[in-house]
Order: sequence, then C-alpha cells, then structure tokens
Amino acid sequence: MPTSDNQRKVVPANAFSNVVLSGVAKDVPSSTPRDIILTGGKPRPNKPFMLDGYTSRPPKRLPSRLPPPGNMKLHLAIGNKIGRGRVARVFEATVDLDKSSPELASMALPPLVVKISRREDAKKLAREAYYYEEMECLQGSVIPRFYGLFEATIPPEVEFVPWVYDKFNPTTRRYDDSGSESEEEREDTSDDDSDDDDGGSFEDDNNDDDKSNADPDGDDDSEDYHSDSDDDDERNRDNDPPVVPRPTLVSILVLERVGGRMPIGQRLPPALLEELDEMYSDLAKLGVDHVDIRYFNILRAPEPLPDLPSLPSPFTQRTYNWRLVDFDNSFKTNRPLNMWFGYYHCVLDRLLANLPYGDIYEPWE
Repeated sequence: MPTSDNQRKVVPANAFSNVVLSGVAKDVPSSTPRDIILTGGKPRPNKPFMLDGYTSRPPKRLPSRLPPPGNMKLHLAIGNKIGRGRVARVFEATVDLDKSSPELASMALPPLVVKISRREDAKKLAREAYYYEEMECLQGSVIPRFYGLFEATIPPEVEFVPWVYDKFNPTTRRYDDSGSESEEEREDTSDDDSDDDDGGSFEDDNNDDDKSNADPDGDDDSEDYHSDSDDDDERNRDNDPPVVPRPTLVSILVLERVGGRMPIGQRLPPALLEELDEMYSDLAKLGVDHVDIRYFNILRAPEPLPDLPSLPSPFTQRTYNWRLVDFDNSFKTNRPLNMWFGYYHCVLDRLLANLPYGDIYEPWE
C-alpha cells in the first residue's frame, strides 16, 4: 500500500473490461431492482469528409501510449442526471470500491460521469467513443479523460430506469423526451451532422466494417422498434408505443467529470477566445472537426488533483482551463491547417461576443 497519495498509480484509460451499474434496472412486473453488467464495446468510425480539390488524406491517428488493455471491474452507482444531448444523457457516477476490483482502491481515478445512450442510439454513442480514442493525446488537456465504451443488452422483460424519460412520439415514430426535462438541460436535437460549407463529400474510410461505413449513425429504426402493421385500429396504431420484439442494446461512455459552463450576462476576459482558439487548433492538428462548437459543449476543466492534474497540450504545452465535449457528430477531414482558423474562430468569436448580453449563439443561426 502506498504511503502517500502522491505515490498512487494513475488508472490507465483502458484498465476496465467491464462496468456494473448498480440498481439501474427493474424486473417486470415485480419491480425488483437489478444491476446491469456492461462489457467493452467496439467504437464505430464514420466516413471522413474529403474536401474538394485536395488530394491529401486526414492525419493518421497518433500511436497510443496506453499499456495493454486491463481486466479490471468498475462498479458504479448512478446519481443525478446532469445533462443531455442528441443521443445520450449524462449522470453523476460514484465508484463503489468494495465491489470494484480490489487494486482500484490504491489507484488514482478522477470523479466520473456516465453518458448513457438513449433508446435506439447505442450505435451513435459508439461513434463518439471513436473520437475520444482518436484524440487520446488530448485527454486531460483539451477533452475529458475517457475510460471506455461499454455495452449491454436489455431484455424485453427488464425496465432500464435511465430510459424512463423516453416517450414515444407518433409523429416521428421515435422515442424522445420533448417537454420532460428542464430548459437548462435542453440542447439541440436536430439531425444536421455538419455546418461545413467548404465543398466536399464524405468518403469511405476503408474500414472493414462495411455496415459502419454505409450508415455512420447506425440508424435503423425498424431494427429495434416497430408498430404492429396488422392492427386495424388507426387510433391505437398512431398513439401506442411500438412493440419491442427483442432485447435492446444500451451503450455508455465512462468519462472524467468536468466543470460548469461559461458565465452568461457578464464580460468575458479577452484571453478566453485565444485559449479556445488554441484548443480547437489542437483538434485541427488531428484532423478532427468537432462540428458542435456550442456553448453547451465548452465546460470548465475539473479541479486538479495531486495525482491527476490538468495535462499540458502536446502541441502548445499550455495547460487549459476548459474542456471540449460531445463528439457524436464529429468527423475527420483533410482540411488544410491554414483553413481551420477562420472556420472555428468565427464561430467562437460570435459565441463569446453574445454571452455578455445573455444570448447563447448557436452556429446554425
């Protein structure tokens, strides 16, 4: 056992092979609480955006500096819901050291959150996991530390509690939560995957998973949910939830918990724009287009811990005060570095200029 906190070994990002979420499901109809065990999932790449007139490819992923994958168990208790986006909700998470792998008690792990996919969106969350892995070198400096994608199958006879907000929308034939959550948690739920107008196209990234390339969002609503087309009662067919014919996939991301949002209604320091410019420049060096440059996706860096300080950027050597989140819409691109600055600087400048006046600028406005 180490004699001081400063000697603790930091938990590697790939240390966990399975995650247990305590009491997040109920047997139907008994309502008996049950744990859900999730195992490591496979992140799903999407197609890169190839800019017209340029023959270069997007930058290759930098070599990983992680050790071989571990086999530790992480047992988590889910707390309050603290945010939501298009494809998932974010919950506080508390580590149960008594039920996790014993060696975890002597290791350094930051406060965590769990991002849980909505109904039908497990594959989309796997796409976000791909970008956290793609940007491994920026974890702890530009983006939160990422501890893996995990998946489980929810049987039809089990109610998964984080999905209680989902209501079936007969117009879209999808589950959503419109009107069920607070306004301050609400974010854009449009399906627009890009605000890029440089001219170009999405190209096959030669991934072996042909299905992933053919459908980067993994969207096949009929695969998981469908209505009874033989039902002659029009009223029931339009308003009743569709039948769940088989088990449903859920995926989660385990992430370092980061801080709050930028202040609204007060003057912001000029250095903030410079800092965010540099952070997005770091993404650009990896060829990653965040797409969602939004107020809700720029959060304060966590309070540094003795064993887990904020790391300096590998490109600027600067330690940032903020973190970028939400990469389910991201893609890689061959956009030259000299074209990136105007692209993200314009959006950031308008975003920060509007906040002192109480206005949250959105890039599609």
